Amino acid sequence: MNKLLFGIFALILFGSCSKDSIDPEKIAPDDVKKQLEAYDWIPTVANSDTKDELYHYKPADCEKDNNYSFSFGSNFQKLKLQIGKELCGFDQDTFEQSILDGKSERSFTYDKEKKSIKFADSDQYESYGILVDEDYLVLTYRNNNPVVDYIPMEYHFKGKSKTEKN
Repeated sequence: MNKLLFGIFALILFGSCSKDSIDPEKIAPDDVKKQLEAYDWIPTVANSDTKDELYHYKPADCEKDNNYSFSFGSNFQKLKLQIGKELCGFDQDTFEQSILDGKSERSFTYDKEKKSIKFADSDQYESYGILVDEDYLVLTYRNNNPVVDYIPMEYHFKGKSKTEKN
């Protein structure tokens, strides 16, 4: 009987420590998930310069045909890259390099209160604010480390519906 109870306790403990599960408080709300999943996101230049204090990222020519997509499962949230025809060099400072660090996908968690995402294995102070309006997405880099002087960065994306026919 003791072995059975110990086995159940070990399974509960092991299951709760699994790296494949996400705290429900860190999962994007359904309305945000639906908007993010509905489109392939293509880097674009900012629509307007309404926020003078923020730097608007200008995508390099090599990344303008990249597609980014968000996927959500019961135990994961990922940003995935589908590389376009023109490859960017590793020496270029691109969204692809700064966010995905040469990988094709990266896991993240979502902070409902701050409406932001935090990528796995990123600095504890870094996050990206999310503003999504139908087919327009803005990711705003945030760093709340008091000893670091950083320039906020906005990454703008135009959505291409996944249900559109080419």
